Amino acid sequence: MARKPPPTQASEPTAPLPTELLTGPGDFAARLAPAEPVGWRYVGVVVLSGVLSGVAYALLVRPAANLAAEVARAAPPGALTHITNVVGGMFLTVLSFALMWGLGRLGGGRESRSGEVYGASFAVFVPLYLLVIVWTLLTPAAAFEPTAVPSGASAGTVEDAALRAAAHTSAALALLTVTVLGLGVQFALVYQALRALTGSVPRALAGTLLPLLPALAVQLIAISPLLSRRWS
Repeated sequence: MARKPPPTQASEPTAPLPTELLTGPGDFAARLAPAEPVGWRYVGVVVLSGVLSGVAYALLVRPAANLAAEVARAAPPGALTHITNVVGGMFLTVLSFALMWGLGRLGGGRESRSGEVYGASFAVFVPLYLLVIVWTLLTPAAAFEPTAVPSGASAGTVEDAALRAAAHTSAALALLTVTVLGLGVQFALVYQALRALTGSVPRALAGTLLPLLPALAVQLIAISPLLSRRWS
């Protein structure tokens, strides 16, 4: 007798790429639903977004720190200072993601796959922060120079004036716009994906609205030194 071939095992469903959420939240949810739940599946996108946000912020405040060091006749800030700004941006982004994950699951339930949906949604910010970084690098150095600084002012006063000048640059406005409008786009995409995953509009709304204000507060804290000086 001929030996029967061994039964073929069905391959595990492949989770979608995070960028698929940007082009089709419903299709993203349909591909994610049969995949094994892994809450931290897209955490790499979150970290990348956080690093880029920190780099964008560090580039904007770097001229102010350099000018303050020059007035104080001190050495220019080393790499550690700029790395601290980058790490701070990454930390606040990860904190924001943790709030989205926890509060999203509280509102949308287990079926919402909030960790994966919110994690993938940070792909919205990657090209936007890259744009802000390029924009900042192309901004003329003169735009960061403070005006009307009294002679003999302290390093702190000069740094504050330089931060005020940086806050009024178009690059800073781009960062503020990306922070607020990007968050709005992020949550709009998340809502559509949660609605498809949960099959319930109220649960999708709860999973989207519960984390919205806490996440916005964290994002505004990240840029508060520029935000406060732009409208003060």
